[in-house]
Amino acid sequence: MEPTADRISEIQSALATRGVYQGDPTGKWDDGTVDAMKKFQSSQGLTASGKLDALSLEKLGLGADTAGRGAPVPGATSEPNLLISRTQPAPAAPSQAPVQSQPAEKQNPSN
Repeated sequence: MEPTADRISEIQSALATRGVYQGDPTGKWDDGTVDAMKKFQSSQGLTASGKLDALSLEKLGLGADTAGRGAPVPGATSEPNLLISRTQPAPAAPSQAPVQSQPAEKQNPSN
């Protein structure tokens, strides 16, 4: 899915605000936009590909807060003690000696 001309203009404006894009936004992903994106990505410690990606958009303030952090894991919880790695087996339950019970007629001698 390619970005719309309006979205490209928004990206160009954000790049211009950061001083890496020169000129007025055109809404076209042209060589000047690619070069500006590369400069911006490099300044942010990202791979300078010149292509749109979620982390670059996040750094520009145009993406989601969760961009690039991976898909949610079904059933995951925020409590670290409850998370189990898929590569490690679940911890074994501690072994306990079996509890021996007395026959029913000896449990309650007052009857």
